[in-house]
Amino acid sequence: MTFNKKYSARTVPAVLAIGIFMGGVFTGCGPVATQGGVNYVDRQETSMPAANNKDEQDKIMKDFQAMIENDVKLPEIIKFVDANISKVSKEKAAKMVDELEKLQQEFLPDIDKRFYSDGTIQAKMSEAFAEGFDLDKIFAIEDEKVKGLLEETKNSGYKVETAEGMFFPVIDYEFYKKYSEYVTEDIREYINIMAVESSSTPAKDAALVIGWDEVLKRASNQEKFINQYKDSVKVDKVRELHRKYLTFTLFGLNNTPLFEYDSKAMDPKAKEAYLKFLEYGNSSEFRTIVKDYMSLLEKSGYKLTDEVVKFRENLVGKSN
Repeated sequence: MTFNKKYSARTVPAVLAIGIFMGGVFTGCGPVATQGGVNYVDRQETSMPAANNKDEQDKIMKDFQAMIENDVKLPEIIKFVDANISKVSKEKAAKMVDELEKLQQEFLPDIDKRFYSDGTIQAKMSEAFAEGFDLDKIFAIEDEKVKGLLEETKNSGYKVETAEGMFFPVIDYEFYKKYSEYVTEDIREYINIMAVESSSTPAKDAALVIGWDEVLKRASNQEKFINQYKDSVKVDKVRELHRKYLTFTLFGLNNTPLFEYDSKAMDPKAKEAYLKFLEYGNSSEFRTIVKDYMSLLEKSGYKLTDEVVKFRENLVGKSN
């Protein structure tokens, strides 16, 4: 995913450079429906859209697959999905969304290169962004080449992000919310989780840009998904995201370290957020990790010691 590409080894402590590289309450898990060898989970019974029988739905899926195999451009595939996703079952709709995301991930490196193919592109975006620091201002650029690239980016389901002074495309998961009512429960919740990441990226320039409380909240929601939808086609992607948030929780980032480099003392805002987090909610594996971590830190006066270092390294090793 995009954030994995943008997070380099220097954005986490050196000890994590190897093996580690973007809410709500979930209810009971239901029956597993298999579509094309991939499991999609929905606790509600599958219902056929009244206006479409199996043959009609199969034709829609066949046409969708043909577009993929013939390398039809993303904007056209998106138009097809928009027009047909309400006409098929939840499982088939989930399959369409899954395939669409794969196509976006596959095409992302190509469109990303075009953001750097001409030095003037970044310069013009930077100039527009500097006028009030509103990222949406770049879409008002009149240069035909840049305008065309940005329109294609948007029509392909991406948005533009900026970090370290550069502009680049990422998948816009808010865009997927229009499909939420048509897909299975697990895909709907996956969209919600990823939309949070897309709307408010957790880190930029090797620093957290969300609060410690938000880090813990997102990690908890990710864990709920993993436990709720063990058979989901998206569970591995959420596990990967959760591992990143475990890293944030135990280490912070280079420019937002959990412990001060000189004094080794825990960030006071993080300490407050972690203790408050433990006051509420049900027990879970992640909550137990935070509880054990804070219990160990309490003994050390909330300072980074060799014992604390060993504790978090063991946890990170187990998560990979």
